[in-house]
Amino acid sequence: MDVKKLSTDDGDARSLFSMQELDPSPVDDLSPNLESGGYFPETSPGPGFAVSKLGLRGNRWDTWLSALQRYSTYPPTAFSVLHFVNTSLIPLATRSVPASESYLLLTRPVYQAPGLEHLMLTIPILTHIASGIALRNIRASRRARLYGAETRAQRHLLSFWPRVSVQARTGYFLAPLIGLHVLVNRATPLMVEGGSSGIGLGYVAHGFARSPVFWNLFYLFFVTAGVWHFVGGWATWMGWKVTTARRERGSNEGSLEGYLGHSDNPERAKRRRKMWWMVNGIAALGASLWLAGALGIVGRAGDGAGWEAKGWNEMYSQVPVIGDWL
Repeated sequence: MDVKKLSTDDGDARSLFSMQELDPSPVDDLSPNLESGGYFPETSPGPGFAVSKLGLRGNRWDTWLSALQRYSTYPPTAFSVLHFVNTSLIPLATRSVPASESYLLLTRPVYQAPGLEHLMLTIPILTHIASGIALRNIRASRRARLYGAETRAQRHLLSFWPRVSVQARTGYFLAPLIGLHVLVNRATPLMVEGGSSGIGLGYVAHGFARSPVFWNLFYLFFVTAGVWHFVGGWATWMGWKVTTARRERGSNEGSLEGYLGHSDNPERAKRRRKMWWMVNGIAALGASLWLAGALGIVGRAGDGAGWEAKGWNEMYSQVPVIGDWL
């Protein structure tokens, strides 16, 4: 079908929606990605001519942004592993918040060393989010050109993030939760007391005692989304794309695998199912362990006492926007 023959009225623009499902991004690595030029060779067939001039080849922005998106996850992952140990595994082992406080020294140097926190967390997380959004917009724009969208309505249908994977959704859901976590545990103590040297598991437990419903729900969503995003992301880096966008079960619409000689087969389907169960099983186990320590031990430790509890009450009440709820 010649896309240029499509009418420019709204009805025909809506009919282009079906072409949105022709996103040539199959789960398998064997199938090339046409939108980023994967079907065309790297080498130039002759002097003065580059495959990228066809408009189907990804340029260097794709390479740089993909590298930024990937390698920016390394420092936060290292920190998250340590944070998982001292906020979940150690409380589970000691069964006591006071006995677990000293182990926060595993990650406390990241908070205390000048600039190290921003180098390990702030800059990498912002880089990861920004590079992901930039990549999505670049590839969406390329998709609109590839399918020959001419009118504004057609470009909108093909370029406005038509297929957001589970991996991306968990990331976008996680971003504001990280922001709130930082606001309560880092920014507010910095504004009120000039630092967070007095912030630990007792402070978090005191917050649970003040607003149990809010904090139980918050950490349930925060931990679950965070663990699934990290595990799914690392699985994707390793080639196990079980959280990426994929076609509906039982439907060949939206797949070019058959035309390119990579039709699905039972063996590959079985391998996919095995990967899916393995990755999601690891994520479920990690989230369960983290929640067991965070909600089961820290969340039930109760109020603080004395002058320390008074200071924590002051900090929670001065959290911007939501302080009255906490």
